[in-house]
Amino acid sequence: MTLAEIPRGLLVTTAPGHDDLRALLAQSWPAIEAASRPFAGGRGGVRELPGGLLIRHCRRGGALGGLLGDRHWSPKTAWDEMQMSEKLMREGVAVAEVLAVRAEKRGLAWRLDVVTRTVENAATLRDLIAGEAPRGFPPTPVAAAAAAVRRMHDSGLWHADLNLQNILVTRDADVRIIDLAGSKVKRPLPERARLDNLARLYRSLEKQHLRLPVFSLLRFLMVYFVRDRGAVKRSIAAAEAKMRRHRFWWAVTGKAR
Repeated sequence: MTLAEIPRGLLVTTAPGHDDLRALLAQSWPAIEAASRPFAGGRGGVRELPGGLLIRHCRRGGALGGLLGDRHWSPKTAWDEMQMSEKLMREGVAVAEVLAVRAEKRGLAWRLDVVTRTVENAATLRDLIAGEAPRGFPPTPVAAAAAAVRRMHDSGLWHADLNLQNILVTRDADVRIIDLAGSKVKRPLPERARLDNLARLYRSLEKQHLRLPVFSLLRFLMVYFVRDRGAVKRSIAAAEAKMRRHRFWWAVTGKAR
């Protein structure tokens, strides 16, 4: 990794040969905006940079997200995401390739941006399930998605925001998991953490008002758990318990969160 100073902050890139990228990221945010264009998806928005790259502005999630916005107390979250991506890719886990992290000091807080390589010819799992992917994409690749999530968990990764929009599928049915911000690695990953992640993924299905045939849901779980029916039942029970709480909240507030 290469560390460099930029006005009011720091820039880290993963490998040499990105001189143009480093020069662009060393500029002010208005200059970066002028050299990029909006790209759909991502919390707080994603912009497309020249050369098939994406820059994601890191906003806080969870209960404090509305209060803190894009303010972070240190650059550690972004540094961790870069190191995690590099390590997991070396181990053969299908995650997004992080090329650079930009950290700009604003008062006592930091403003963070993460640059990743675009996954070419890809659609989100959400768009595939909703029937909104462009022509030429395969039917929802339930087994491939389950196998990718299983490999991620077997590597020890607990994804902080595992949802249908953070799973990309190419026209060749290759699956890639993106946005590792806030994720943690613990080896071996306990079953409770796995079930929590799977419940979060199911929650995003219901939050998007989407449905999969029961057969497809069971197939996903059977592939993930390698046909361990006991584990499948525990996963379904954990997801339903979590969904009862969320459905109550949605009913009280009139919105999904």
